[in-house]
Amino acid sequence: MQNFIRLGVTALLACTLFAVPAAADTVWNVSLWGNSRAVTVSIEHLAKEVARRTDGAFKIITHFGEAISPSRENIDGIALGAFEAAHICPSYHPGKTPALLGLELPFLPFNDIRSAHRVALKAHQHPVIERELDQFNARVLQHVIAPRYEFMGRGDAPTDLKSWKGMRVRAPGAIGDGVRALGARPTSVPAPEIYTSIERRLFDAAALPFSYTFASYRIHEVSEWYTFNMNLAIPSCVILVSKDSWAALSEEERALVEEINIEAYELQFEALAGADTEWIPEFDAGGMERIVYDPVALSTFKAETAQPLWDGWIKRNSRRFEAEEYLSFILAEAEAANAEGL
Repeated sequence: MQNFIRLGVTALLACTLFAVPAAADTVWNVSLWGNSRAVTVSIEHLAKEVARRTDGAFKIITHFGEAISPSRENIDGIALGAFEAAHICPSYHPGKTPALLGLELPFLPFNDIRSAHRVALKAHQHPVIERELDQFNARVLQHVIAPRYEFMGRGDAPTDLKSWKGMRVRAPGAIGDGVRALGARPTSVPAPEIYTSIERRLFDAAALPFSYTFASYRIHEVSEWYTFNMNLAIPSCVILVSKDSWAALSEEERALVEEINIEAYELQFEALAGADTEWIPEFDAGGMERIVYDPVALSTFKAETAQPLWDGWIKRNSRRFEAEEYLSFILAEAEAANAEGL
């Protein structure tokens, strides 16, 4: 009840605090967390370009740093009408969006993030995802392209796969199952809390998209080592928009958004590549130990671990939606996307 009241207050404040520019016919407020960074390039490009190409008639206002909503409550804010759009990561509330979280299962066979992106765009149109998001009166506005999950931590470095046993690791949602398979103990905290948690030794390591996220939250400043080739999973975060807000756009405006999104995705790929070029040498120069696992041992571990993890996910969700059919769809699309990318 307290959470509901808090969200109701958030919605009320949103109505009173968001100033609508007089020149704009349509204004969307977007709830984001953290600062402007490689992963926000796409939504920032969309915001800039819709305003420019509509002469200010359509404006998207980006609110960083949880300024209008806590990160875990963004999806509820859309459902309540507190704002029009928001960045959401299903791992922050796995019980609310388990189907969307299916794209983040450990060890899905994506060759790279472009393959994962192609599959995500297809999955977002799948009836299972559409029905799930209908509960929040939402639809996907953008796929938030992000690179593979790796680890960064402090203390004894897990230089082989057996060394993970007993470690405390920040690994939310589905990737927590992959951490358990390693023998570690997962915990879940939002990304902005990781720095302090590692600094205070509340846990030993954190899983985040590599490399930009570690740099964005300055995790490297309090860490002593990082993994380079674990490739635990690929995030499946999205920018959601209220279905009412989307429906209120003209056909021309909706087409314009889709056109700009294509450009925005390419710019985000470039930004992520640029972040690797900038930050990986910085991590190494800072004295952190880079951990590269034996490829054969890692491949064997994943082959033995993946199917049981996927089967467990199917079992947990089979009463909520067609989990087995949906996962088969993801795997088939991954195979097709990998072939397309060759």
